[in-house]
Amino acid sequence: MIRRMRLRRLASRVWDSLWFVPAVYVFAALVLSLGLASWDAKDPIELTRAFNASSATSALSALASGMLAFTGFVTSVILLVVQFGTSEFSPRFVAWFRRDRTLKFALSTFSATFVFGLVSTAQVGRGDESFVPTRTLVAALFLTLLSILMFLLLIDRTSNDLRVAHVVQLVDVEARKVFDAVYPPSALVAAAAQHKADSVKALTPIQTISLLGVGQVVTALDRTGIADLAERYDALIQLVPALGDHVPTGGTLFAVYGARELPERQLRRAIILGDERTIDDDPAFTIRMLVDVAIKALSPAINDPTTAGQSLDRIEDLLRYASSKHLSTGTVTDRKGAVRFVYSTPTWEDLVGLALDEIRAFGAGQYQVARRLRALLDDLVADLPEARRPALVEQRALLDDAVATAIPPSQRAAALVPDRQGLGMSPRG
Repeated sequence: MIRRMRLRRLASRVWDSLWFVPAVYVFAALVLSLGLASWDAKDPIELTRAFNASSATSALSALASGMLAFTGFVTSVILLVVQFGTSEFSPRFVAWFRRDRTLKFALSTFSATFVFGLVSTAQVGRGDESFVPTRTLVAALFLTLLSILMFLLLIDRTSNDLRVAHVVQLVDVEARKVFDAVYPPSALVAAAAQHKADSVKALTPIQTISLLGVGQVVTALDRTGIADLAERYDALIQLVPALGDHVPTGGTLFAVYGARELPERQLRRAIILGDERTIDDDPAFTIRMLVDVAIKALSPAINDPTTAGQSLDRIEDLLRYASSKHLSTGTVTDRKGAVRFVYSTPTWEDLVGLALDEIRAFGAGQYQVARRLRALLDDLVADLPEARRPALVEQRALLDDAVATAIPPSQRAAALVPDRQGLGMSPRG
């Protein structure tokens, strides 16, 4: 199980890289060029007399040189777009933009067209000086048209990716998958998880696994593989840091409870470490990304409360979705129902504080933000179960204090009105 997880992670990392798909396309273009040239040499066809060996060479060489310059130009533009998107949203979105498949396939098509034109140029006139590879010229035309199409798709996708509404919606969609994967499926499982997590505090581990080498961030882990390993050794394993935590050199990764020690190497291979947090198994990071967009927009240099309001729309959406989950300590059980793996997850209070504290601190003096926050809190208090309300009521009291501090009394009345559009709709009865 652990080995399969590592292979899946490796395959995902290779697929998400910017070199793998272009390398496959370039190899395919090389094979296609040589294959078509060989086919044309064995079974030549003539579609038109407009082409001779000289004009075919000129056309293919122009395609190769032009596509090389075009690829460099597009790459430069995309790098500028990513830089702009990073400054507009947050540095946490760089990895998000890099994973875009349209970018990879567009650059792959451009590179493949360049290689095809370059190799095909060398095939014209081989053996017989009058040899014209007609099929190769048709394929070159097709690749040129495909490159133009991919360029237009890339421009359309890139411009769409720079829209705040589109970006925060994508985060919302991905966050739901993370919440589904991390939190227990039932109240019974959640209660057992919390009880087991509390009982672990009184135990003494027989084995601890520490981080070797430079400090790293916990980005993902193989929950099922760890639980299977614990079951084989009749043990209980606890992940000491939370997902998204930075673990310093020598910091504890796992604590093992049981009668005998576990293979250290297998435990180390069950956890994925990296240089920054990822969205994969980290529900708090999904909200962190939305909050970053909001507080970036609220900085004095940008001063864009409308963008903060768009982020609050999605934050409310996620809080509503999370409220239906059993937000307890995460656990994985074996086939008999015994808890084998325990790991920390954000509670409801953690998620609410993460979602609202910083936005309130930076945006209480902005009418749009203050009104949108109040509408968010009023609606959640009215709609969510009783158990979820105390944290929201506390946030509403903190919002009152922040608005009172940030806005003079004579101008405060407008900021106390709940408004889902920030500044747009008057209160409705």
